[in-house]
Amino acid sequence: MNIRKRPVRRLNFGVEEFEDCPSKTKDEFKEPATWTIITALDRILDMAQDSQLSDEFWESVKNPLAFLNKELGLTNVQIVALAMLVEAGEPMSWKGMGNYLDCSRLSIMVYSEEIEELVTKRWAIHKGVHEIGGISEGMVLVRDVITALRHNKPFVPEKIDGLNEQQFVDKLERHIEKNMNDHNAVFDDDEEWMLQIAKANPHLPLCHEVLRFDNIHVQSLLLLIVVDYAQWEGSDGEGLTFQTIDRLYPDEYECEFMRERLRDGSHPLIQCGYIEYKCVEGQADAEQYMLTRKAKVELLSAYKPSHSKCRSRRPDDRCLKSHKAIKEKSLFFNISEQEQIDRLTCLLSTETLPSIQKRLEEQSMRKGFACLFYGAPGTGKTETVLQIARQTGRDLMQVDIAGLRDKWVGESEKNIKEVFARYRRLCKNSEVMPILFFNEADAIINKRTENVEHSVDKMDNAMQNIILQEIEDLDGILIATTNLTSNLDKAFERRFLYKVEFHKPDTDVKTKIWCSMLKDISVDDARRLALRFDFSGGQIENIARKRTVDYILSGKFASLDEIEEYCHAELLSGKERRSIGFIS
Repeated sequence: MNIRKRPVRRLNFGVEEFEDCPSKTKDEFKEPATWTIITALDRILDMAQDSQLSDEFWESVKNPLAFLNKELGLTNVQIVALAMLVEAGEPMSWKGMGNYLDCSRLSIMVYSEEIEELVTKRWAIHKGVHEIGGISEGMVLVRDVITALRHNKPFVPEKIDGLNEQQFVDKLERHIEKNMNDHNAVFDDDEEWMLQIAKANPHLPLCHEVLRFDNIHVQSLLLLIVVDYAQWEGSDGEGLTFQTIDRLYPDEYECEFMRERLRDGSHPLIQCGYIEYKCVEGQADAEQYMLTRKAKVELLSAYKPSHSKCRSRRPDDRCLKSHKAIKEKSLFFNISEQEQIDRLTCLLSTETLPSIQKRLEEQSMRKGFACLFYGAPGTGKTETVLQIARQTGRDLMQVDIAGLRDKWVGESEKNIKEVFARYRRLCKNSEVMPILFFNEADAIINKRTENVEHSVDKMDNAMQNIILQEIEDLDGILIATTNLTSNLDKAFERRFLYKVEFHKPDTDVKTKIWCSMLKDISVDDARRLALRFDFSGGQIENIARKRTVDYILSGKFASLDEIEEYCHAELLSGKERRSIGFIS
């Protein structure tokens, strides 16, 4: 772009436009008593017009130049270029600068290295200029430069070098998000900024790989998908859509070719294994692109996503319980259950499971482990799952059974499919395979209805068929708990490799539970309670909680007689179990 030439021009930063003063010449201008950044640039701009950068020009502006040298830390030539770029307000080519100064393009390019330092200093970015004959190389000021100068302050570029992975992606995310919401922002400028920040941090694995590509659109796309990962990781919203890419990148041959290669899978970022199609309900969606596990591990191993866009976390995230958050709890079982639980815990350990799955795969057998814990309420099924997860270092993806059902036709089936799709994504993106946990799964693993007439029955059957197929195809770990096995569909029985029945504890086990819950009572008193009341572990815990509450209120622990009163109240029928023999 060329700056329009007029006898007098004023830098006004949007306050005024141009002002003609035909009655005055350049020699008639008087210098102000005190310079500001604006008045100094204004004076230089006026004197530079048609000056050919002559010795007379440099002499005429030595005072404002000296002021700006000190204030801005720029050289004389850079200050002249700055004044022209401010006035232009758009990208300016070497030819445009020459036209204003009445110099040839070559004369201006003598100073190219010095002027290019404005880009190095991050005052300006490169940008093409449309001129007769095509697009010429040019530059434009960073928008924050204008803001600083309007407030009579020197521009101080944001620090972008020497960053660690967390700082780099956080800064990248903030910049992109800010400009996405700014209607005046231009994506071309963002691409240049992303390239600058990558060049400023070549020590980071991500930046090192970005700079290996020689196409700015490839470089910026990878960084955009990193931003998407930062904002949406693990949520339904994760995945940069083709629509977003189509909106950001210009309609030109190079970008059209990029779009085609994304859709057909030949894009270099796909080929090198850094991005992949998003998996939706088990199917690859060629319209959405995500970082691969390889990219996350190799390029962003020290980065923790901000999840800034996750206003409502995804159901599997809400139910994903970290094994580190599970408190250790002593559990007591009858001998038969204890042996099975110990064996299963050993099998699911991170040391044992991979080798077992590898052996099964070699023999063309299914690798998944589906387990069913069944038995009376309060016998420790749920807590056992939690403790197995804690001991094996596996997180839990707990399924909201009630949330699976939907009144709309087909939605419940979609919900079930999405649960398993999410679990597969978690397995893929987790170092340690998590456990898919269906707690109190009676409602979805019961017998299928024959001679279906009602839509609800059709939905239940469809849901169960999906679950049966998903368990059949499972490569991970699924544990379901249920209180009712009499209504269990026979097809489910076959799908569960391990079935552990939880019985009510015998007298010895109940005695241990009483002692662990009420630490101040004697073993004899604990045994007396165990013999008199046929309680499950959950019921004994209820008694212990009531005693604790009363202690908080009264300041004293309940006596054994009072504990027995709690026990009578716990029995809804009001009857205690009569033991055979005498209570000692």
